[in-house]
Amino acid sequence: MEEKNKKRKSPKPSTNQPPPPVAARKTTAEAHSSQRTKYRRGVRDKPRPQSQSGKSNQSARIQHSFLTDVSDVQEMEKGLLGLLNDFHSGKLQAFGNECSIDQMEHVREMQETLARLQFDLYGEVDELPEDQRKSAYDTNMDKLLSNLEELSSSIQKLNLADCQDVPRTSSI
Repeated sequence: MEEKNKKRKSPKPSTNQPPPPVAARKTTAEAHSSQRTKYRRGVRDKPRPQSQSGKSNQSARIQHSFLTDVSDVQEMEKGLLGLLNDFHSGKLQAFGNECSIDQMEHVREMQETLARLQFDLYGEVDELPEDQRKSAYDTNMDKLLSNLEELSSSIQKLNLADCQDVPRTSSI
């Protein structure tokens, strides 16, 4: 027990010189850090005092005015409700005026179909005898490539619709 007490105590300086001056800021920080351990998690320390200039207080109020200004919140709410209505009605367009969510969903469905087809076809090939595998691989590859070409053309249509809607800012 005495050993622990000895370890906790800091060694005393052997010279008779006074300790170096410590800034007032540092001592308050030490006091706060010792108090901080006493608080439970989630409880904050007392707020730090603001500087005396009114400029920093005013900028802090302006910075957080969106929390108290009801008109800003109402405007944001109207915008979000409008966006939600556009989403439900199908008016949202990701790639341009010619492109709708239905077209993008069609492309996604084609991708899923192609992935399923690949797994199904190659699962069937593994069950075939060695001599029939080569022809089955070739047939499956042809099916996959034709589906991939169809998917590629659908994606290309989406990209072309996007490129046509973007105005060109410079001509070379």
